[in-house]
Order: sequence, then C-alpha cells, then structure tokens
Amino acid sequence: MRVYLEAFGCAQNRGEGSAIARELVACGHRVVPGPEGADAAVLVTCGVIGPTESRMVVRWRRLAELSPRVIVTGCLVPLRTGLFGGPASERTTFVPIREQARIPQLLGAAPPTLPRRDGQDGPVPGPLAEEVVIAQGCTSGCAYCFSRLARGRLESVPADEVQRRVRAAVARGALEVRLTGLDTAAWGEDLPGGGDLAELVGRLARELGPARLRVGMMSPQSLAPFVERYAAALSLPHVFRFVHLPVQSGSDAVLAGMRRGYPVEEFRRQVRRLRDQVPDLHLATDVITGYPGETEDDARATEELLAEVGPETVNVTRFSARPGTPAARLPPLGPRIARRRSRALATLRRRIARERLERWIGERRPGRVMEYGPGGSAVARLDNYLPVVLSSRPPLGAEVELRIDGARSTYLLGAATAVPPRGGL
Repeated sequence: MRVYLEAFGCAQNRGEGSAIARELVACGHRVVPGPEGADAAVLVTCGVIGPTESRMVVRWRRLAELSPRVIVTGCLVPLRTGLFGGPASERTTFVPIREQARIPQLLGAAPPTLPRRDGQDGPVPGPLAEEVVIAQGCTSGCAYCFSRLARGRLESVPADEVQRRVRAAVARGALEVRLTGLDTAAWGEDLPGGGDLAELVGRLARELGPARLRVGMMSPQSLAPFVERYAAALSLPHVFRFVHLPVQSGSDAVLAGMRRGYPVEEFRRQVRRLRDQVPDLHLATDVITGYPGETEDDARATEELLAEVGPETVNVTRFSARPGTPAARLPPLGPRIARRRSRALATLRRRIARERLERWIGERRPGRVMEYGPGGSAVARLDNYLPVVLSSRPPLGAEVELRIDGARSTYLLGAATAVPPRGGL
C-alpha cells in the first residue's frame, strides 16, 4: 500500500514515527511524501497542550479527506479518542502507543525481505539524524503532565536492544543518534541488575564510529543520583556536550504544586556540577509560566533563576490545563496575567541566549554540516550541539572547521574555513 505518515510533537514521537515508517517498508508497503493519492495515512499525535490537541484533530480531518483510511496513534490514544468524531471516524483505526508495532500488519503484510531501492547490498539508507527510543513512560508524577497519563509507567528498553537500535541507525548512515524518552535519566530504574544512563552512554559511545550521540530531555529528580558520572560521560568522544534539563519554575512553592520532586537548589547544584566538568556545556531548559497559584514573586523567581544560570536554550510554555491531570482541577490564572508573564519570559530568554552565544564570536571550532537551509545556507553543529548557520553549502555530513562571526538568540553565524572536497553524503 501507499502510506503517508506524519508525526508531531517531541523527539520521542518523531522517533516512533520513523520506526513505524521503517517497519512499513519492511512489510512491503511504500511510504509516500504526500497524502494525496495515498491508500492510508498514519498520524502520530501530540497532546502536550490544548492548542496542539486541537491542531491534531484538524489535521486528522484533513487526512481523512485525502485518504480512504487513517491510523491514529500517539499521545491522544486512547485518552482523547472521543475528539475524533464524525463520519471519518468509521474509516479511522486507533492504535495505542505500545502497540505501534502492529500498524504494518493492520495494512496487510508482504514478505519482510526486500531489495534496496538503489540496488546495493546492505541496509536502506536513512536520515543523517535519527531518534532511538530508550524507554516508554516515566517514574515521575507531575501534576500537569498529559504525556505521563498517555504513556504510563516506566518501561526501559534493555541495554542490548538500545545498542542494537543505535548500531542499526549508524548502519543506515545516521551521523547524529538521538536517545529519546519522557525522562531519559530514568532509564534503567526498572531493569533487573540496575544500570543507569551514564553507563548506557558510556557503552554506546565506544561504537558510534563517525556518528555522535545526543541525549534528550531528563528530569533533575532522576539525574540527581549520578550527575557527576553523567558529566563524565558527556566528555567522552562522540557524545554531544548538551543537556536538556527542564526546571519548569524558579519557585519552590510552584515546583511543589507541580509535584516535580526537587527544589530549585537541586537544579542549581546539578548545573554547577555539569558546568564544572564540561565548561562548554550547552544547557537547554524548559519553563512553564502561568501555572495555577503562581504569584508575582514566583514569576520573578523564575526570571531571576534564568538570569543567574544562563541557559543557552530556554523553551517557554504557557500553562494549558490537560484533562485528567490533577492540575486541571486547580483554579486557573487569568489569561491576561499568563500572557504578560509569557511575553516577559520570552524577552528575557532571547536576551540571555544572545549574551551566552556572543561569547563564541571569534572562536574556531570543528563542526559537522547537518542540513541545508534557505538561500544557499547550511547548518552545522558544534560538538556541544550549538547550531552555526553558514552562507555556503559544504557537503552534507562533512566535518568542517568553523569560524564563528556572529550570534543571534537561537543560533551562531559562521563560515567554514576548511571544507573537504564534494562527493560525500
């Protein structure tokens, strides 16, 4: 069958979408670039906030207009399938996250051994960056989190299977392997014999070949027991010196209401430990503004924490009550208050990031070209995952020497001063 697939939301959703696409091809189906003329469409949904949920329903209706059959999976299944009503629901199949492996069989299977489209031996080539899911669910109980309800309790992928998935991604040509999960630092807590993320990263780093490993979002609560060993793992060759460590608020009172499981000082401690051992660390964090009960002092504490810690990347989200979560039962703040605080944080975020990135101007560092942008530009990644926008287009996948000439609030500007000959990837 001709199958069109879309995946929305976090890196874990995108990784699961990519895995579904590979299994579709292995079962004899053809993944097509657009929904027009497709025999079926697969929609991997996200429900992290209300506006995203509404967008998923609109997108489902559009896909149902263009395709005779739609399969819906992701975080809106099964908690919010009641949103998908109307005549198109009769042509829609809902598949829970942990049953995604059966999607190709729902469409009918063909013999799993297929020749490569390019006529060569070996695995079918894949993208330069590929997500590898290392766990479902998490161990936290955040009061606002819809994803935890959708994905359930922690179920870690065993280390041998993670290793197999990483090897397969590298064999397909991935030069950036992204470990994903709701809380990557919780990996291994449920596995017999223990093991933690620092050990897993050390094990994977030894066999990445030309690829680099980027580890996704993690909770300070889960990272706390092994933060020093994890900092050492970030210093290994082939590991991006990047940490995505959401703090969510600079107020202990708000963190307690969110049920985050750590005080602000624990976040500070971990950032100090990480930066002491990894001086050029790229720190990304998340902040929720307008949480029920957040006072002006609480909002100010969040601004002060960001100014003090100085993350290179800050993702700001305005609180959105999600059905079924404890936070949905709390009295909401007025929308004008939430919007004002969100705008203030966005302005602060841009200023902090610009100041942090301007420190790189004049540096010369190695990087790798990972994508092409508009107008003949390209994007390379430094060893700490900071993006550098180039006005030229060296070969994709090429390792280049970069001169940093400028900075914006979300990326650096630079030039490739040593470029290998073309003819690579």
